[in-house]
Amino acid sequence: MLDKGQIKDWDGGPEKLVVDPAPAPRSSVGAALAGPGEAVPTGERITLTDAEVKARKRRGQWIALALFAFVILVFALTMAKVGGNIANWGTAFE
Repeated sequence: MLDKGQIKDWDGGPEKLVVDPAPAPRSSVGAALAGPGEAVPTGERITLTDAEVKARKRRGQWIALALFAFVILVFALTMAKVGGNIANWGTAFE
């Protein structure tokens, strides 16, 4: 923790929040696509409705299910390929 004596030109009060003004809208589509794309803090908050929350949850559950199914598919295919080679294990070294 810093004390008042450790910082030069500090009056002991909290710092003032400096908010940059929003940038001017871009004039062309190319400039909008190739621009820096930095986020601008506007102070706005988004409040989701109950329907939006339910939709977000449902979408997340479907994505999780699809990812789980993909992992199971990769595992099954890997075991099928490895299982075929196990049958020929003894003759592979002759």
